[in-house]
Amino acid sequence: MKKKKVLIHGTLESLNNFFADKVSNDYEIAAILSDDDISSDFEVVKPQNLPKFVYELVDGIILTSPSGFLVKYFLKLGIKPRKIILWDVKEGWGTFNLPNSDGIQVIYFCGLEFHIRNEENIKFFNETHWRLQWQRRIKNLTPQNYPEVSTQIFQQVTRQPLDLTNPKTFTEKLQWLKIFDATPIKSRLADKYAVRSWISEKIGDEYLIPLLGVWNDFEDINFDDLPNQFVLKCNHGSGMNIIVHDKNSFDVQNARKKINSWLAIDYAYLFIELHYTRIDRKIIAEKFFANGDAPDIDNYKFWCFNGEPLFCGYDSGRTSDGNIDNLRIDYFDMNWKPNGFENGSHPNSDHPELIPKPKNFDLMKKLAAALAEGFAFVRVDFYEIEGKVYFGEMTFVPGAGNFYYKSEGTDEYLGGLLKLPDATPPTLL
Repeated sequence: MKKKKVLIHGTLESLNNFFADKVSNDYEIAAILSDDDISSDFEVVKPQNLPKFVYELVDGIILTSPSGFLVKYFLKLGIKPRKIILWDVKEGWGTFNLPNSDGIQVIYFCGLEFHIRNEENIKFFNETHWRLQWQRRIKNLTPQNYPEVSTQIFQQVTRQPLDLTNPKTFTEKLQWLKIFDATPIKSRLADKYAVRSWISEKIGDEYLIPLLGVWNDFEDINFDDLPNQFVLKCNHGSGMNIIVHDKNSFDVQNARKKINSWLAIDYAYLFIELHYTRIDRKIIAEKFFANGDAPDIDNYKFWCFNGEPLFCGYDSGRTSDGNIDNLRIDYFDMNWKPNGFENGSHPNSDHPELIPKPKNFDLMKKLAAALAEGFAFVRVDFYEIEGKVYFGEMTFVPGAGNFYYKSEGTDEYLGGLLKLPDATPPTLL
């Protein structure tokens, strides 16, 4: 992702603290604004001496000594509130609030804008706030710290111990893989845009959902060029999708805020999934598909061990807007027989034996094997739409490895099937 060009404002001490923090590596510094005498490789000017038009040429002004007075000062200069970014050595990224013309409270945070109208808006802001603060914390760690952090997260979620020196269960081995097997090819295939060329090479274009556009910035999207229905998604993580059923009622402003927030997140930092950090963040639009009157299209997830698909997961109960509160997951063997595995967060359906086998099950098994070749573990997803197979995604660490099974012995059994490759040094985030 392109670095944002910014001006940095502060005292000698606060500026030194900022440049010692690894978040400073995410920005291209245009100049330093300070009243102190500072020896610097960058141009140093006093804020009052900088022509106002210069502020419009940069992506933001980072204030390293946050205060209400400073915010008001830059607002009086005519700076757009979204361009004012607060940073503090103790608190990290800061926020400030302003009402808009409709009286709605707007929170400005790290170059992002959040309009607070309801509980959903508050939830989305809190999630983004936590992610960016956590991202800063992880960014300042060394690779030697990654196993410790992964262990803490795993134990907090699953209430189970984690042994990365001698992993045995499936979830333990997934934790090991995301730190010690974060190879460049995994980065390419976890990228929802870059993976398309791999699919073309391995199995053919006919299995790709038609691509309608790709952009680096939301402002570059010309919605007049898109059909009435489409799917917008970011290419660098999970759950970053917007389904547009009717372009005429599509809330573009809300979509802009969501996608800009997603683009600010390096997905690798959330759960130490190192293969995500090499992905060049983009926005893509794909063709919208429907499954008759059903709320979601049929998605078949093939769990492949050492290049061989052994199990298939099938989701039901997901709503058209992506809500998973009532999600059920059933697992089948390669003869489409329920195998009794049960996820700890999403139970089996009441009658998995009544779920029909997909018409193209044998074809999907063959395609999954072709794509999984050479990987110790990967989950390969396909959709079956109107009798045709489409590729979904390749997931190397489902759920970031932070889940458990209700079915006794499943974690141990699956762990015995997974043969770990030789370790590679962890990538520095």
